Amino acid sequence: MKITQIIPKWIHFFLFILCGLSLPACQNTAINSTLYPFSYDDETLNSTPVKKIVMAHINFGTPSKQYLRDEENKVDNYVKKQLKESGYDMTSNLLFQQAWRKAVRQYGQPYDSYTSQINQRAFMRVMVTVLQDMKKNSNIDAVVFTDLIERQVNFSSSHNRIAKWDGVSRKPKIKGSGNGVSQGFDWMQTIPAVSIFITIYHVNGNRLFQSAGGIELTRMIDPNRGNGRFIRRENIFSSPSHIRKGVALALHPFVFMDDYPTSPNQALH
Repeated sequence: MKITQIIPKWIHFFLFILCGLSLPACQNTAINSTLYPFSYDDETLNSTPVKKIVMAHINFGTPSKQYLRDEENKVDNYVKKQLKESGYDMTSNLLFQQAWRKAVRQYGQPYDSYTSQINQRAFMRVMVTVLQDMKKNSNIDAVVFTDLIERQVNFSSSHNRIAKWDGVSRKPKIKGSGNGVSQGFDWMQTIPAVSIFITIYHVNGNRLFQSAGGIELTRMIDPNRGNGRFIRRENIFSSPSHIRKGVALALHPFVFMDDYPTSPNQALH
């Protein structure tokens, strides 16, 4: 396939994905209203079955925040495990890394590490070239990208304070064993929460799948500072069950999740 044939598709897909990455977390309090609207190309998957998958060593969107980068391998292992258990063959990404470095030398580095910005033109050219290289020189069918992204969330105004985003609900963590949070605490402020954003591309250039799943809140309440304040949590990814659920949400229906929540719209039918 020539580059000129698939660049228009990439422009459309790339802009759509950037919009998806920048969406704020939904604050609707209806049950399961925060599920990410996944994109799933069942037509391509039915006509061109995927077996061998490689996990990219780079993000599909902008690089993750610095404090999340140390956790990327940990979360990626959960993604690999769920894909393997679903019957996919996870292969080494050595060829992808080599193809990526070669394309970067040709078109330039897409990411600016100082500004965390993407050069869209360079990114599209690098991606097209890498997928063509993978299709020509390997038996790999698809590439999966796993981005750890931040969502801005706040807690509901009900008695049971809960933050909801990308299909999950989390209660606030409180530091220490005090008597709770002061009545003067500002519950309206927003805090960052982490989601995993998964994008899968076939080596022929078609985007097969895209979705997101919520994982963890990055802040906890310190009740001993005035009326209380949010501070950054240590060991954010300390709950295996939270990681597993976030990954399962982000992979459905590419990897079917048995207890995938029902959205309010689906519940009406």
